[in-house]
Amino acid sequence: MIIDIHTHRPYPQPEGIISKALRPDSAETSEMKTCQLYSVGMHPWDTQDTEDAGLFARLEEIAAQPNVAAIGECGIDLLRGAPMFRQLLVFRRHVEISEKLRKPLIIHDVKADDIICGLRRDMKPTQPWCIHGFRGKPAAAMALIRSGCHISFGEKFNPDTLSVMPTERILAETDESTLPVETIIARLSEVKDMDLTEIIRNNSKKFCNFVS
Repeated sequence: MIIDIHTHRPYPQPEGIISKALRPDSAETSEMKTCQLYSVGMHPWDTQDTEDAGLFARLEEIAAQPNVAAIGECGIDLLRGAPMFRQLLVFRRHVEISEKLRKPLIIHDVKADDIICGLRRDMKPTQPWCIHGFRGKPAAAMALIRSGCHISFGEKFNPDTLSVMPTERILAETDESTLPVETIIARLSEVKDMDLTEIIRNNSKKFCNFVS
């Protein structure tokens, strides 16, 4: 049962989706366990190393495995990584794989909210997208929500943003935090003045296409 939509913690994470970065050396993805759920993608910080077209074939091959619940993290980072045209090309390829395999997308978004919204509008994906580790302002979050995205909150978040969020679009994550996901959800629940545990659990199931 998934409640931690995005974590970099080591195996085992029975209630989490472990994020694995696909790089030319494939070291991370070679250690995946069949009994653990993962997401797999090329992080935008690594996009300068993705000139080899074979990496995309490798990504699709790994992502097709039944224990891969989502594609990513991938995305756009305006402060770090390859030139923008390269990041956009790589991100679009992730969207195509997400659509082909019918698996959701976990997105790293740094100062690229408008770009993400525009890509979702232009590409018209059928699979859900999640902006992970969101710390932005309410207006940015609502623009992403209107475009069809989910928002995942971690240890650090903007309470004003969370307070205006529709509960059906809220997800939670540990990412690289040392806090238990239960503690993070308790903090989110305090801001929303309701227990979000089962809401986030159900949202995670729907996001991962585990229920209709």
